[in-house]
Amino acid sequence: MVVKISELGLRDAAWNEADNARIIRDAIAIFGAQRCLFASNFPVAGLRVSYPALLRTFARAMTQLDDAERRAIWHDNALRVYRIALDTLHGPAGG
Repeated sequence: MVVKISELGLRDAAWNEADNARIIRDAIAIFGAQRCLFASNFPVAGLRVSYPALLRTFARAMTQLDDAERRAIWHDNALRVYRIALDTLHGPAGG
């Protein structure tokens, strides 16, 4: 089981970085860094927050994690869960 952390914020409420950072930290504490994936839910999330602000919120929420845990949430877990091989994204070598 994994969780995509996305669509933060409350309906009809302004974006609040502190509250959303707490939600991110709580999700990671509950599921563990190896079972969490960053997800933006853009363009819909753009109704509440800019993409740079969302990225900043995630980055600040994960400052207590080590590099491997942050990399897992930003990138590695998605590759594993969705079974994406990086070599297939770029085509044949030398091509």
